[in-house]
Amino acid sequence: MNTPRFTPAKQRSYAGVLKLYCQRAMAAAGVAMLQGPVELHVLAIYAWPQSMSAKKRALPGAQWKASKPDADNITKMVKDALNTIAWRDDAQVASSHTWKKLGDVPRVTVRIMELA
Repeated sequence: MNTPRFTPAKQRSYAGVLKLYCQRAMAAAGVAMLQGPVELHVLAIYAWPQSMSAKKRALPGAQWKASKPDADNITKMVKDALNTIAWRDDAQVASSHTWKKLGDVPRVTVRIMELA
């Protein structure tokens, strides 16, 4: 039996923002929807925890986020959001790399490259 998928409002809203920014970037660059295999890079920067001191932030490796959400969930959300915007189907993503880090300015940077 198929159970309907529920997507929380916060996640739907975030996906909408990703779509909008992707549409704008592709229009500005004059790039059409990609038809072949692509490589996807996602860099997700999260705010430093308030409980982490400047001294702890300076420690080697402190910038890596080793807690939820999982990197594969971040990748999946980006892939789903960019369906029919950046590519026809997220199955075109032949290679993907996702990094989760902590930083001063939370953001997500997405880079898509067409594979030859």
